[in-house]
Amino acid sequence: MKRFLKGVVEWKNHACMVFTAAVCIYTAIAWLYGERSVGMEILLELLAVSAVSVLLQGIAFSEDWLIRNMAYTKRMLLFVVMFLPVLALAAWAFGWFPADNLMSWGIFLLIFFVIFAAMTAGFEILYRVTGKKYGGLLGQRQKKHGQDEE
Repeated sequence: MKRFLKGVVEWKNHACMVFTAAVCIYTAIAWLYGERSVGMEILLELLAVSAVSVLLQGIAFSEDWLIRNMAYTKRMLLFVVMFLPVLALAAWAFGWFPADNLMSWGIFLLIFFVIFAAMTAGFEILYRVTGKKYGGLLGQRQKKHGQDEE
């Protein structure tokens, strides 16, 4: 039970971060189209999509859940395959843009993949910087302990 509650708290925290990012992205795009406010309806829609997206992230990226021993690239592809239809269904169901307009769907897909690529690049940079930092610290520790043993 304790593990479950810990997972719920972690899911809630991640959902809040995703929701904040979604609101910022939506607000920026809406502002470009001349909107000056975001309604409660769209906020609730973004909250629902954010909650589902974090659940799908957990499925795709967590080693503790359903999928073990899968390469990171395959996990990213799995997430896209799961999340893009959910997001497209939400766009259609909530009427985020005219569903019969192919140009709107093209822009939707372009925005999705640009944001996905930017987030992937950001995480890659973060992992490389963090890896170098901890690699350097590990090297210092090994050097120090190597000298202590002599």
